[in-house]
Amino acid sequence: MKRSFDDRDRKPSSADDIKPVFLSKAEREKLALQRREEEATEKKRRALDQLNHQSRSKPSSDPPSSTPDDNPRHHRSRDRDRDRDRDTDRRGGGGRDREREREDEARSRERARVEKQAEREKEKELESIKEQYLGSKKPKKRVIKPSEKFRFSFDWENTEDTSRDMNVLYQNPHEARPLFGRGFRAGMDRREQKKLAARNEKEIRAEIRKKEGVEERPEEAAAQRQKEAAADLYDAFDMRVDRHWSEKKLEEMTERDWRIFREDYNISYKGSKLPRPMRNWPESKLSPELLKAVERAGYKSPSPIQMAAIPLGLQQRDVIGIAETGSGKTAAFVLPMLTYITRLPPMNEDNEAEGPYAVVMAPTRELAQQIEEETVKFAHYLGIKVVSIVGGQSIEEQGFKLRQGCEVVIATPGRLLDCLERRLLVS
Repeated sequence: MKRSFDDRDRKPSSADDIKPVFLSKAEREKLALQRREEEATEKKRRALDQLNHQSRSKPSSDPPSSTPDDNPRHHRSRDRDRDRDRDTDRRGGGGRDREREREDEARSRERARVEKQAEREKEKELESIKEQYLGSKKPKKRVIKPSEKFRFSFDWENTEDTSRDMNVLYQNPHEARPLFGRGFRAGMDRREQKKLAARNEKEIRAEIRKKEGVEERPEEAAAQRQKEAAADLYDAFDMRVDRHWSEKKLEEMTERDWRIFREDYNISYKGSKLPRPMRNWPESKLSPELLKAVERAGYKSPSPIQMAAIPLGLQQRDVIGIAETGSGKTAAFVLPMLTYITRLPPMNEDNEAEGPYAVVMAPTRELAQQIEEETVKFAHYLGIKVVSIVGGQSIEEQGFKLRQGCEVVIATPGRLLDCLERRLLVS
């Protein structure tokens, strides 16, 4: 809330004069600019007045007249001044004109400097007024996260590239050639080095014979052919050894191939005298009937847990397998279990009192039903009976199935204890 400049010194005469005058933002900015211009003009005028005053009050170059006559220095200086004035009068007063011109040039330069300084101050004042009323536009700083501040960059610039395409120094490298195939360079394929050495030796021999005019003897030609045949045989052997494990037969697998196989499928063991994992179903040593059941169930290739656990289960060893959900853990222990049961006589009324051949324990009813569904897929083709004993179903019906005889029982702990207490099963 402000009043105009005319209303400040005038006394209010009525109620209308007492009321304040409201100015808009544009009007306030205009008045501020006017005040700034008036102040800048006043500063400029004061500077010019001060400059003119200094030029008027500048001391003259004439020597003082009130000097003692008995001073010899004064006499010499007075004689020099007299001679200079005489020479000046003789030249027609040109020196004084040049001095006046120099003074005028210095005064004009000083005036221009003052004007430029006043303009710069005026521009600074205008910028400050704009910032005051409109606000300053400061650039936003990019906030760098602590995780990005110390992040290592794996990319490099083009100048750091040492490939043959980017750097001229690497376009024509010097190739070291072994003398007549003796010695090898580390870190390079030996087959390629042998081929390159044989080619170089052949070229050198041909060049020497051409220079000396000597033809190749039959003995040398036969020795060269024998050497090339040996090199081809060596290459064929290397190609056979360097094949991938999936292209080799089981008897051709080396320890290095088995290590690569386990790394490919992320298989790790803890134990002693462990058998080799199986690579496919035909190498699993399962019975032909069980392999047919696996094929009918739609299992095309075994999973990693099945590759590792089935050979151990076929040896009737204790196994603890760890794998993710849905990786085929149930089939990994069901298939060795069914292989063991097929070697035993079938369960019927004559030997039903001996109880089932295998019992699978599950902590929950849902898991027990899931294991039963997976076991029935394979047991159905082998004539093996599977009975599940879980809660939520009639125990009398489950006892009737047990009395008829079964080879595999899948149970939860609570219902299994009930069946043992009722003598439906033998412990």
